[in-house]
Amino acid sequence: MQSTSIESLLKRRNSWLKTKHGDQQIAFAQAPLSRMIATRYMDFEAVRDHYFKATDAYIRRDNADAEAEPIDNQDIVDLLKQLNMIHITEHGQWICDVKSRRYLSGGWLEELAFLAAMEAGADEASFGQVIGWDVKGFKGENEIDLIARKGEKLCFVSCKAFRSELDMHDRKHRHRLMDAVHEADNLADHFGREGEKVAVLVTTDLFDEIKDSPRYVALMGKAAVLDVKIIALEDLDWNKLVQAMRDLLAEEALT
Repeated sequence: MQSTSIESLLKRRNSWLKTKHGDQQIAFAQAPLSRMIATRYMDFEAVRDHYFKATDAYIRRDNADAEAEPIDNQDIVDLLKQLNMIHITEHGQWICDVKSRRYLSGGWLEELAFLAAMEAGADEASFGQVIGWDVKGFKGENEIDLIARKGEKLCFVSCKAFRSELDMHDRKHRHRLMDAVHEADNLADHFGREGEKVAVLVTTDLFDEIKDSPRYVALMGKAAVLDVKIIALEDLDWNKLVQAMRDLLAEEALT
């Protein structure tokens, strides 16, 4: 009798795992940093932007410039150094290599989602996973940020490390959020089966605690219509995130 696995379930859906995927041992090793970033994402944004500018135009920043401006959150900086995310060259430049830059620009969120899924009781999970597919003779591939399995059911999570503050006048940010919901829905349509859940994990603050209401009502409405769960910045606290993953994996939600 064939054992159940993510791979075996996907094969029944004319899909298959390709070799590219996240390194789970590295995810566990980097868990303290990933969890710190999630808990203090706004602080992390300030550190990241200070040293790396957080744009494709920059990989390094001159150390003299970095020291010219005061920087708070030294504990985050120290942890980045301890885990070799940033280095200072003999010429005084801040260096972030390609792997570290990918992690700091959003890979940490995929790793965090994987860690939370495993903590929530997933039988198996894979992040940064490329899936090949064949539909009526047309072949292609998709990278899925997180696939988790509980029993014979899968759930899919799309991870988006966006700016924490939502400016409703920023159309680009709003469109990126809406596109993320549609992207998650497409994953469910393509790879999912009836009863399986899909979510978007996003680092934007989408709930106004003072007004006790969503900041982006149209986004929440679209997600509700498409049955896409949104896990936002306010849910990145470790216990809340684990519970959200537990809800996605719950047998009663998957039947």
